[in-house]
Parts: sequence; structure tokens; C-alpha cells
Amino acid sequence: MCYHDRATEARRRTRSEATHSGSRRGRRGGGKRGPTAVHDEPRGSATAPPIRLAIGGGGPAGFFAASRLFSLDQQKLPGLTLPRPLTIHLFEALPTPYGLSRYGVAPDHPEVKNCETKFAQVAEHPNFQYFGNTTVLGDGQDEPSWGRASVRLRMLREEYDAVLLAYGASRDRSLGGIPGEDTLENILPARAAVEWYNGYPGTWAAETGPRFVDLSTVERVTIVGMGNVALDMARILLTDVDVLARTDMSERALAELARSRVRHVDIVGRRGPLQAAFTTRELRELVSLKHVDMRFPTDLLADAATRLAEPGALARMANGRLRKRLLEVMLKAAERPSLPLGSRTCTLSFLRTPVAFHGRTPPAADTPTRVSEVEWRLNSLDYPSDPLEPVDYSAAKALPIQPPLHHSTSTDLVLKSLGYQPILIPPLTYDSQRSRARNTEGRVIGPDSEVVPGLYVTGWLSRGPRGVIGDTMSEAHATAEVILSDLCASPPRSSLRQHHHHPPSLVGGQFRFDWPMWAELDRLEIARGRAASKPRVKTSSILEMLQSARLL
Repeated sequence: MCYHDRATEARRRTRSEATHSGSRRGRRGGGKRGPTAVHDEPRGSATAPPIRLAIGGGGPAGFFAASRLFSLDQQKLPGLTLPRPLTIHLFEALPTPYGLSRYGVAPDHPEVKNCETKFAQVAEHPNFQYFGNTTVLGDGQDEPSWGRASVRLRMLREEYDAVLLAYGASRDRSLGGIPGEDTLENILPARAAVEWYNGYPGTWAAETGPRFVDLSTVERVTIVGMGNVALDMARILLTDVDVLARTDMSERALAELARSRVRHVDIVGRRGPLQAAFTTRELRELVSLKHVDMRFPTDLLADAATRLAEPGALARMANGRLRKRLLEVMLKAAERPSLPLGSRTCTLSFLRTPVAFHGRTPPAADTPTRVSEVEWRLNSLDYPSDPLEPVDYSAAKALPIQPPLHHSTSTDLVLKSLGYQPILIPPLTYDSQRSRARNTEGRVIGPDSEVVPGLYVTGWLSRGPRGVIGDTMSEAHATAEVILSDLCASPPRSSLRQHHHHPPSLVGGQFRFDWPMWAELDRLEIARGRAASKPRVKTSSILEMLQSARLL
């Protein structure tokens, strides 16, 4: 939802737009920039206005919620039976649907994207409409650039019985501006790498966009963070490009990886093995890479195994069995004999926090200074010390060793995998403890600490940027039940009758990307992929997407 096509914005700033679109194919016209009504007839009852729900965000959370709402509405369960037909309009900032399923899941994990088949079935429901290339804005936010449609959240709340926001979290977390973080070249957030290899439109994946990193000059990579995304990036950088060429990875990323000289990746966390955030599957895939020598701090693994062996330790830990399996995988991998000298290597390093980045002197005055060294603070683990509560080793905190001890490692590229924060639009308010919009069971809590009627959140916006797609599905289903229960308990909103014959007025509505347009682009990408022996070849330019739909 809150992504922007930076390349398109830089190229096109024309303010001239059409003021009316008479068909779903998006005919263009001239005139003053202003709202455009897109007149799609509803597919509900002709006599009774349908109950209307708007969803902001076309990723897994939005589609899972829509699927559950349609399913529950059909089941007619006690307390969850609506008096009128349910219509759902889904708004997505990109022309293409599926969000993190399409642009966040690693290219070598195609099975995770199987949920897209279910989402396509939702989109074919007669009471569902898709509004791609349409950004939901808060009051005070600027309209997107020419070639993009938009609608105000305020307008959606006026014209729909309920609004569900599911646009995720897209702002990168930082290290707090430590020395060198914002000034040296080759220090990038994980999102940059993920968008690059997944073909996110208008970024490093686009042929006309800026270059991600010249990997022909990179031998050592440092990844700060120990979640699944960190392991994804390490695996991509260390996997043979011939294997990746069979995935839907962007062509530009494949070309760069073919030139790569990366020989070593160091994945670094501030805590220990029992506090790592990645999952067993991701770790197994990494340690199973051919021709990659995995290295672990065996002393820390042995200490973790000793703690796990204490009576009752496993039961006291959050996700204790998962953490035991993770440790077993690490211990087994650490026992393997080393590969021949010159093999690619990958190290999992613990108990380190970066405190500064240092750069080498550039060869010329006009050449940016590139990172060459990471300065680390060494940590120790502080375990909960409540005498009335047994120790949960997974909850240990990282504290600086006293007296402070630092050391440095060389690097050519730093990728910061520190997580994300949501970009909130009013009346959403921020829960800093969990990095999410404040809510209770999906119901938005506003600035006055009261529930905002008819406004809901789900997905990362609701629970914070954590978990896998299965977690998103479970939460979206639960939120859908809350919404349906509230709608059944609320009196009909008579003020909505004047709006039920058409979707809301859009600014730049002639650029709306509807579902038939996406289906056509989908077929085109798959056909291109078939010719290249790949699942698909993604279109990485919004301009090309709009041209394929004859919107430009």
C-alpha cells in the first residue's frame, strides 16, 4: 500500500489528468485534475443496497480477510449472518496484487506462493472488485504522481460500512544513525536487496533504475540481523546462479549475481543461539548449500545445549521445541568437516552489536567512500532474574560486556536486516512496543484511546512485522470474524445508500488497474517465463504495466 514507484515519479510530474472514466478499460481524456468516478455496477441485490467493505492493501492479509468474509457470509452462521449481500472493494497501490507473496517471498521458495491461486479465486467472486494502482491516502498526504490513482481514507470511511487496512509495514528500521550508517556507500537495508531480486517495480530491479550494488567488487558481505530475511539474503548470495536462473528472480539481479565475486557472508546477531529469530526450515536450507562451508561459534552452541539440558528448561521457553530443533541443526552442521580452502564460507556470529562503520579512502576525490570495516561491541546475555519465575532462556537480553570490548571485521557490503515499521495514516496511532497500529482484535484504537467505529487493521499493520504467511492467514481470518460480527450488530447506515451504485470517486481514476488487466499481465509474464524455462518473467516497470493494459 505505501510503496511508491520512485523511477516513475522522477520521470513523470505532469499534472494533467482526465476527469472521467466510463469503462473498466480506463479510457483517457483531458481536463482538470480531480476526482473520477469509476462506474462499475455492483453485483449484489438490485433493490437493497449491499453491505460495503473496503480493504486497503492487496497482499496476503487483505486477500485472506476477503476470502474468509465471503466464506462466512455464505455459511450464514448464528450471529454472523448479514441482512444484505456483502460487496468487497480491494485497493492496492501497485498495479499488481499479492504484496509480499509476489515481492517478499524469496524466488527459490515458489511453494510459498501457492496461496496466490486462492487469492485469484477470491478475485473472481461476483461481489469483489480490484482497484490496482490506487493508493489509499490520509488527509494531508500528497497525491501520487501522474499515472497513479488515489482515494482518501476519509472518503472510504464515509462511503463504506467498514474499512480494513492491510497495507503492511514498509519503513526500514535503522541502527540509530551510528557513525557511517548514512554516509558510506554499500550500506543498505534488507528491503533494497529483497526488492532487487524479486523484481519490485520502479526500484533496483528495473532496467532503467539505479544499480543495486556492483557485486563484481564485493567479496565479503555482512548481514546485521538474524531473521528469515537475513538467511534468505545469505542463501541468494551464495547459491549458484544457474540454480536461481530457474526461478522468477528478476533478470537484472541474475545478471548481477553472474558477475558476483562474493566469497564470504557473515550473519550477525546481538544475542545468542537460543534467541535467534529465524526458523528451522530457513536454517536447514542455508546449511545444505553445496560448496559452502558453514561456520559456527562452537563454544556458544555448547553453552546453549547445556542450558537446554537443565530440567524444565525446554518447557519454560517460548517456542521451546522450535529452538531445540534450531540448536540441533546448528550443532550437526558445526560437526561437519571443513570444505577445501577457497570454498565459499558463511558464518553465524552472535553477541555483537555494530557501533560504527568505517570506509577506505576513495581512489578519487569525486568517488563516494565505500564501507570497508564494521566496528562491533561485544555483548553478554542477561537472563531474567525474578526469583519467583523460572528462567526463560529465550528471553535473554543483550548487554555490553563490562568493561566494554570492541573489535572490527572487514567487509565490502552491509545489509541491515533489522525489521520494518508501519507508515501510519490518521486516525491510526502507533504502538511502539510492538511496532504496529494500536488495535484490539483488529479494531483500530484512535488518538483518544477509543475504538474507531468501522475501521480495522490486519496483517503486519495489526500485529507488527513478524511471522510467516500462515500467521497472516490465521490473524486475517480472526479479524474477518470480528468485522462480520460488528456488521451484524450494527444498524444499517442509511447514508450509504447514495453510494451503493458505484465505487468511490478516485483522483486519477482513469489509471485504475482492474482485475482483467492484471489477468492479462499475468498471462504475459507466464508466457515470457515459459520461453525462458522459468515460472514467469516479472514486469518490473509500472510504465510497462500501464502500457500493457492500454492505460497509456
